[in-house]
Amino acid sequence: MIVVTCFVASGPRLLWIRRALPPKAGLWAIPGGYLEGGEGLAEGAARELREETGVVLAPDNLQLYMTGTLTFINQIYVGFRATVDTDFSLAGAESLDCGFFSREECPWDQVAYPEVNDAIEQAYRDLETDTFEVWHAEMTGASYTLRPVATR
Repeated sequence: MIVVTCFVASGPRLLWIRRALPPKAGLWAIPGGYLEGGEGLAEGAARELREETGVVLAPDNLQLYMTGTLTFINQIYVGFRATVDTDFSLAGAESLDCGFFSREECPWDQVAYPEVNDAIEQAYRDLETDTFEVWHAEMTGASYTLRPVATR
């Protein structure tokens, strides 16, 4: 299974959704979901972003940001990043709420997938330093590593 996601920034804040669907309904996550048949990676990420947050970005406006393997649940993760000039967002059918949060504003105690908080923390660090590398994460049932694979 391939999961695509978007780290969308408005200034120092990242866009989050509060999930409406199980698993983890009611908890917060970075917008994303499963790639659908016939979609390219960026196309699927842009679709998920639009469906969950009302933010419309062309796939060409998304930059590859993170890849990962989640061996214990047989998933591949592909994350993109983008910036927007406005903090407009509108919760879609798959989200109860959405909004931009700084690292300090983030509801860390209500995050749907805390096992990937290291990747989200890295995104906040990259925003703060304005240095974006392409990252690769490797997650097994027992360990998690995040390492840079390229610098932009």
